[in-house]
Amino acid sequence: MPSTPEPRITIVTPSFQQARFLPWTIRSVTAQDYADLEYIVIDGGSTDGSREIIESHAKRLAWWCSERDGGQTQAINKGFRRATGEIVGWLNSDDMLLPGCLRTVASAFKDPSVEAICGWGVMMSEQGRVRRRWVHAQPTARMLCSESLLFQPAVFWRRRLHDAFGFLDESFRFTMDREWFARLAAGGVVPRLLPRCLAAYRAHAATKTSMIADVGALESERVLALHGKSQSGSDRVSWDWRARNRAWKLMLEKAGQVLPPWWRGRDVHRTVALVSGSTT
Repeated sequence: MPSTPEPRITIVTPSFQQARFLPWTIRSVTAQDYADLEYIVIDGGSTDGSREIIESHAKRLAWWCSERDGGQTQAINKGFRRATGEIVGWLNSDDMLLPGCLRTVASAFKDPSVEAICGWGVMMSEQGRVRRRWVHAQPTARMLCSESLLFQPAVFWRRRLHDAFGFLDESFRFTMDREWFARLAAGGVVPRLLPRCLAAYRAHAATKTSMIADVGALESERVLALHGKSQSGSDRVSWDWRARNRAWKLMLEKAGQVLPPWWRGRDVHRTVALVSGSTT
């Protein structure tokens, strides 16, 4: 019997003034051992050399642009509207996919009942050194409508969900991911957990988390107002669920054999460089 062809996966990277980290982000995607990859990079008209970096990788990209836009959320939507992949996700221009991510994702979507998946990840320093792991239990609709839990770079879904649920809400600058996941959950789509580290989030001084945390807090309240009460019947997830999830996380974090080889201090840059065959 002939093997089932791998589904096309579209990754969208929004970027603005991220020349310092952008080469690592692009390389982490183009170095994936995955044949049917559609990679789209949307730059907001950067003046820091980002355009030249993107041009140097243009042969590996399905489409890219560098022009002024309405911000990160609009840039992501611009990429999603051009996407042709059966499976989609986005990767910010300072984050990275870990080696083997897309093959793992494609394997999960072989089950036709799976509409979305979520994985674990690692938090890394500006220099690419792993600081800690981000793990969580299988999410529930109630939790997704009330709490921010998912590791965004490790969440993927079928593109057809945009036909049913629309695109990201461009009125959100900070928590557009949380609102999108809550919208899916309110509509009955809860991502299936893949207990694997799939991506890396980079913590640095210029992240939105560091610079406009107050905006994030206000937008989180908006998400809760839109989706939390209608799904959970209260403003917060039950303490019982939180306690169970916390215990589960502690167990996994202590069991080092569960998450090899992403231990504290590992150099994600070096790992991706070895896979891509380049050290620069």
